[in-house]
Amino acid sequence: MMAAMSAQADALAENLRRLRETHGLSLADLSARCGVAKATLFKIERAGTNPTLDTLIAIAETFAVTVPSLITVPEGPAVEVLRAGEGEDISDEASTGQVLRSQVIGAGTLEIHAQTFHEGKVETSPSHGAGSREHIVVKQGTIEVGPVGYEVTLSDGDYATYPADRTHRWQAVHGDARVWIFHTFPRAAPFAE
Repeated sequence: MMAAMSAQADALAENLRRLRETHGLSLADLSARCGVAKATLFKIERAGTNPTLDTLIAIAETFAVTVPSLITVPEGPAVEVLRAGEGEDISDEASTGQVLRSQVIGAGTLEIHAQTFHEGKVETSPSHGAGSREHIVVKQGTIEVGPVGYEVTLSDGDYATYPADRTHRWQAVHGDARVWIFHTFPRAAPFAE
């Protein structure tokens, strides 16, 4: 029984440290996000305490994982694959697309979209908040994109970045345009709420 508890404590310590480091969080950052005292998190990462179920739930919810996955030894490095067309649908009249990944990084969030903007349609996006940016890579086609009044024309393989803290617009030119969009937010992403 004691050996099983020790193995779970070691697995929890390893899993918590890996999740925290993968998301670029310090113990203080994680404490602020999940509401668990920094000293408690420190002890958990050193397998020096037996946390309550409420503590485990708070940590699991912060990382969007299950409690059992926190206390079991991972079988090996997880390779996450998202096949073409999968992801959270964010399609509308002007574009077809999916959120491929939303991940906490440090105190902020990175969100990755794969979108196709349709010719003849204009999409105007409101501010995503102070400090937010969009990074665009054009996979195929031509698109006008950027803060309203400062749009640029991008084609196959082009990259651009701009502050997304103001109204910005997207318009495919001469056919549909396929793009990768990397959103960076200084705190939790508005799309992930």
